[in-house]
Amino acid sequence: MNNFALNFIALKNRFKMIVKKPILYLLGQLTRTKKGRSLFFTSLPKNELLIANTNEGLHYVVNSSDDIIGRSIFRDKISFDSNNLLLALKLIGSSRSILIDIGANIGTIGILAMSKDLFAKCLAFEPEPNNFKMLSANVVLNGLSEKFELHNEALSNELTESLSFELSKNNYGDHRVRVTDREGLHAEHKRDTINVNVNTLDNACSSINPDDCVIFLDAQGFEGHILSGAKSFVGASVPIVTEFWPYGLLRSDGLDMFYSIMDLANYTSMYDLRQPEKKLIFSIDGIRNIANELGTDGTANLVFIRQ
Repeated sequence: MNNFALNFIALKNRFKMIVKKPILYLLGQLTRTKKGRSLFFTSLPKNELLIANTNEGLHYVVNSSDDIIGRSIFRDKISFDSNNLLLALKLIGSSRSILIDIGANIGTIGILAMSKDLFAKCLAFEPEPNNFKMLSANVVLNGLSEKFELHNEALSNELTESLSFELSKNNYGDHRVRVTDREGLHAEHKRDTINVNVNTLDNACSSINPDDCVIFLDAQGFEGHILSGAKSFVGASVPIVTEFWPYGLLRSDGLDMFYSIMDLANYTSMYDLRQPEKKLIFSIDGIRNIANELGTDGTANLVFIRQ
């Protein structure tokens, strides 16, 4: 190669570095703020994977198409929904060794809990294949493989061959078991569906002592079915932290199931994490009152414990 060609290549590489440095600098400045990180997230092509680093020292593979959980982690630099876990554990009080994370998504609840040694082990259930791949990667990425048992399956009230599962295009935390295809508030009837494996918690965790467990549950309205398939855990008054979304429960024909299984429980106290300082006496009427207050499409996070 002649000197001209070598000089040209050297000049070209130098030019690349001159251009690259300001771009990297501007990118660094942009992502120093929440607004900047949100703008950067919006600018990404759809269905791109990137790593979001948090102020807790954790790392998550997220998808640029996930406009809720993925964006939240990247923008806020906090494990999604971790505030509800930490707040609930202060209320639960007792030390238990196993966290059962149902609707684990990409792992923010379990990974935060394990990284802080809040439990010795996490059993994580996530039915959607792509979320499960990110969950698995995130567990490895944070060096927590030995503390996790991962299940790529949905939980329900009975063992069946599979369940129909509908997919949200922009909210990867709102994939749901499909019970009906009637028109809904969120255009759920238009969603694509896949089939997912199914189990019951009683079957999947038959060798687990309920007295060692805390359940963290977020299943987009399928909680009534899941808890109905977890009678040994509910009967043992395992502390439960659950999203409570009456609309979603009604759409899955699960609201009465939720009330029925909880009516068999021996919990004494409950908390609505919107007002965690207010201890409530456990009762089905009390849960119904919260449902009425939430109205058409409101949500709350509830904690059930026996004290």
